[in-house]
Amino acid sequence: MAESYAFYEGTFGQAIVLETCTDLVAHAHSESQIVFWLGGARAQANVGPEVVGYDENVGLATNAYQSHDMTRLDGTGPAVFLVFMISRKWLNELRQATGRPFVFPSSRIPIDADLRQACWRVLDLILSAREPGDGLNGLVEQLISATIDATTRGPVVDPRRLLPPLLDHRLRSAITLMRKHVHDKIGLDAIAHQVGLSRAHFFTLFRDQLNTSPQVFWSAVRVEEAMRRLIVQGGSLTSVALDLGFSAPSNFSRFFKEHTGVSPSTFRRAAVGAIPATVTGLAA
Repeated sequence: MAESYAFYEGTFGQAIVLETCTDLVAHAHSESQIVFWLGGARAQANVGPEVVGYDENVGLATNAYQSHDMTRLDGTGPAVFLVFMISRKWLNELRQATGRPFVFPSSRIPIDADLRQACWRVLDLILSAREPGDGLNGLVEQLISATIDATTRGPVVDPRRLLPPLLDHRLRSAITLMRKHVHDKIGLDAIAHQVGLSRAHFFTLFRDQLNTSPQVFWSAVRVEEAMRRLIVQGGSLTSVALDLGFSAPSNFSRFFKEHTGVSPSTFRRAAVGAIPATVTGLAA
């Protein structure tokens, strides 16, 4: 099964070239994300009620915490994507410097000739240069700004509605428990009970304040911990799998690939030496 993964980390966040034969389950990130389809199998993404079909003229944009997936429409071959995981710190600095909100009112990115050309220029730098440096950072900043402009050409949406709210203290307590028990088989009902919420209210808080579900968020916590262990601790895949509560390495590999598009071993080879941006972004 074809699989490749090129990884570059800069001041803007991470740029990733992903070739995968694996559909991605619903997942979330703390970072805003931009995805361009480069070729291969046709694919689509579900972002809440919105369905975005990737093609030469349409890309995907998600704000922090928005749950989304990826399904290949041609089930036999790989799909190839250029993905940008945009650093929250970097975006906040841009917001302060420019006064712009830097949020996506729509998940659908209309791609014109200029945006497509910028995308391919960035791709060339990622694949051809060992140290892209500031040249790549500047190009990505221009690409992100152009992408936000492209998504705001339609009906006006108040960007304040898309900004993450201040989190309810019980939700923060639940997130702390998820991190504390990332290695354990504790149920969501037990976490809801410990923070004083009914199951229904627990799910409602995640939906209303983080645009995702408790299951998707907790899976993101486990993926984040897996990434850290694969890079920082350097243990075997078997030890990482067992430490995270998986009954077998194969179950861990399947879980990791369903959320990232690549196997744990491929991720480690590409990202060794660089600590990945957090998946959930909320400290314990």
